[in-house]
Amino acid sequence: MKKKTTDISNLSEKLISNGYKITKQRCEIIKAIYENSVHMNADEIYKKVKHKKIGLSTVYRNLMILETVGIIKRINAANTSYYELQSIGEIDIHAKCIRCNKIVDIKKEKLEENAKKLIKNIKQERGSIINSASIVLSVICEKCKSEIILNRNSNKGRDG
Repeated sequence: MKKKTTDISNLSEKLISNGYKITKQRCEIIKAIYENSVHMNADEIYKKVKHKKIGLSTVYRNLMILETVGIIKRINAANTSYYELQSIGEIDIHAKCIRCNKIVDIKKEKLEENAKKLIKNIKQERGSIINSASIVLSVICEKCKSEIILNRNSNKGRDG
């Protein structure tokens, strides 16, 4: 996961301006998301912060709050929610492997250009204001693809 262009210094301002306190639990959850190199679901975030005596229900409750105030963004893929820091003005394109569930960010200029054109067209057609955009592609990652090919080749040897 790429480091977002989020200004960490204004996170406390976002919480306070929305009527929330800056708590140890919220700071630990934000830190876990910021410092991790992969997109995480709530259970994975919980595993990162439970040693700080933060319960799973506290993680879920704070993820909702952090999403509501615009500090984090939820990525829904295959009935699971994954989280990352919210970035302003970026188009997020993700690929989620349908075998291993790994999510990776895709940073390809051509894809981003096409996504920006699509968003521009939607704005013009609907007169909408679009704050952010996220695209999730269902794929078979390179590692899983290699495993499939390896399994096929080993099965061919048994059949012949």
